[in-house]
Amino acid sequence: MLKNPPAFLIAGTHSGCGKTTITLALMAALTERGLRVAPFKTGPDFIDPGFHRLICGRPSHNLDTWMMTEEAVRRIFWENISGCDVAVIEGAMGLFDGASGVSEKGSAAHVAKVLGVPVILVVDATSMGRSICALIKGFLEYDGDLKIAGVIVNKAGSSKHKRIIRQALSGLNIPFLAIVGRDKGVSIPSRHLGLVTALEGTGNKEFFEGLTRHIFENDLDIDLLLRNASRLFGENAEGEDEQEIQGVFGEDSAEAVKIAVAFDKAFCFYYQRNLDILKGLGARLLFFSPLSGETLPEDSCGLYLGGGYPELYKKELSENKGLIEDIRKGAEKGLPILAECGGFMFLGRGLKEEGRRFYWCGLFDSWFEMAKRFQALGYRQALIERPCILGGKGTTFKGHEFRYSFPTSLKGVSSSVMKALDASDEPVIVPSFVYKNVFASYIHIHFESNRDVAASFVETCRKYAESDFKT
Repeated sequence: MLKNPPAFLIAGTHSGCGKTTITLALMAALTERGLRVAPFKTGPDFIDPGFHRLICGRPSHNLDTWMMTEEAVRRIFWENISGCDVAVIEGAMGLFDGASGVSEKGSAAHVAKVLGVPVILVVDATSMGRSICALIKGFLEYDGDLKIAGVIVNKAGSSKHKRIIRQALSGLNIPFLAIVGRDKGVSIPSRHLGLVTALEGTGNKEFFEGLTRHIFENDLDIDLLLRNASRLFGENAEGEDEQEIQGVFGEDSAEAVKIAVAFDKAFCFYYQRNLDILKGLGARLLFFSPLSGETLPEDSCGLYLGGGYPELYKKELSENKGLIEDIRKGAEKGLPILAECGGFMFLGRGLKEEGRRFYWCGLFDSWFEMAKRFQALGYRQALIERPCILGGKGTTFKGHEFRYSFPTSLKGVSSSVMKALDASDEPVIVPSFVYKNVFASYIHIHFESNRDVAASFVETCRKYAESDFKT
């Protein structure tokens, strides 16, 4: 039997209620106390985990009951709370919002129930007084299988507004934790695709100190929160017996396959679990920065080119001629390349913007442009139609698509590479590209949906390492 650390999931009534700010503030406050915090994020988001990592000093893992099995969610959670003092999970969207309107899969509520962790509900008090009671009561009673460890009222206005809310809530039998006021100084700027990333300078020391101060100035009872979380999560529970992913070769062994991973402000959208799985399968990940002018690391036998914001750094990327040439030559020689969303864009001819053209890799004959409104958003389940580096015909995987870009021409971009469905099993067209050992599409694949996909990629990289083509 393993003793549980306190664990809780912070969920909101809706997107934009301030749960990310509350989550980061709590993580900062707990870390300041000297506690080792294990961070997690429900859903497919990449940006929030980056802030979690900055504050907690350890990777944040996504927990998603649509993209992976319930067993995988439990395994990831238990593997990563080992040696920690408290586990904090940030929910996505509203508490009950998931993959569809008829299923709880993909929702924060479902993750909470799968793990047995209690929920801290964050409620936006903007433009509400006594009506907030009805809202809270509805959330508390909607699903009797959920355990509620506390309610935090956020974005309260004046002292009078706070007083009215306190008076109203006094009649409810709820574990009330705090009323948090508005403070623009601790908000995180946003843009298309979501918040500004942690790599872009928002997460500095002063910002985190402001988050902690914000929590304490609003009289949040952290000790009560931890007591409630510990009591509701159980004093003792049996953890998962499954050990961490183990590969045939250790990451530091001579036999490890070297896979280059582009990582900087332009390419930073990776599921931590994907990186862990690749390492467990015997890959040594060589991180490099295209924005810094770096080319493919020496002896790379594969390339993982993730999503991010290449459109914001279009000029800098177009000027990295060495990397562009490495990718072009590598693709012709059979270098395995897995590119997702922004990485997919970078493999195209380039970006068109306001009459200007920024030339990128040109592996396929399509330009990209940015729209003012998102072009695709949602879960994706894919069936591979042609053998490729991810597996043979009939291989399936799940992931997520969220983009504002679009190809101006489908020339060179195939719709026959795979069939894709959304979470409601409705067909969707996802632009994609396969050439030799290149697989590129708009989908952010989660390897826990099918680990054979990752194994096929690593094995292809291993074969390339042993081939006569490798330079």
